[in-house]
Amino acid sequence: MTGTLQRPVVASRERAYLAADAFLYAAMIYLVVGVVLEGIAYLFSAGEMGLGGLGMPLAVIGGPLLAWRVYGRHLGWRELVAAVVGAILGGAVLGFAFFALFALTRFIPSPVPEEEGPWGKIIIAALAVVAFLTKPVFVAVRDLAGVKEHARRHGLRLAVVVLGLIAIIASVFVGGETAELGIFLLLPAVPAAVAAVAMDWKMASAETWLPTPHH
Repeated sequence: MTGTLQRPVVASRERAYLAADAFLYAAMIYLVVGVVLEGIAYLFSAGEMGLGGLGMPLAVIGGPLLAWRVYGRHLGWRELVAAVVGAILGGAVLGFAFFALFALTRFIPSPVPEEEGPWGKIIIAALAVVAFLTKPVFVAVRDLAGVKEHARRHGLRLAVVVLGLIAIIASVFVGGETAELGIFLLLPAVPAAVAAVAMDWKMASAETWLPTPHH
């Protein structure tokens, strides 16, 4: 028996859904850690602890790793390295996106005066997130209403979307800097989504050339 290299049809059709779930999980981890830290600070009169600090690295790495495990994928050192590299690239992508957003809004009149907050930028960012999550949410609803092939992952996806919407709507009513919660949640969510894509790409590329038995 000898081995030959064959290029199998290995396409990660779930990559977009994996990225969407990593995005959502990272945002939720960031939010939960921030709420916990703020609660501890309030109880012990320690002042504001913010949503950053511990919450950011936990969310950026925890989001894609949690999504990876929910999808039942094997987690090895190659995937971990890909996650770190992807998160770094995702941070750069997010920085470029914010730069482009600020440049774009200079030429588009904001529906709200700038002194009341950067609502023009928030609206554009919100539309981009909606476009990114629409299909994954639709697929989750369709599956849960039908065959329930992936009930756990789709149930988690919808639960996080609902909780995130509640938190963002509540933050808008609170006002002030809190109203920009949705923008803050993008800080870990976008790098986490890119990290998940990098992990999936690494796994797929490792399977591109596989030795197959040849008689």
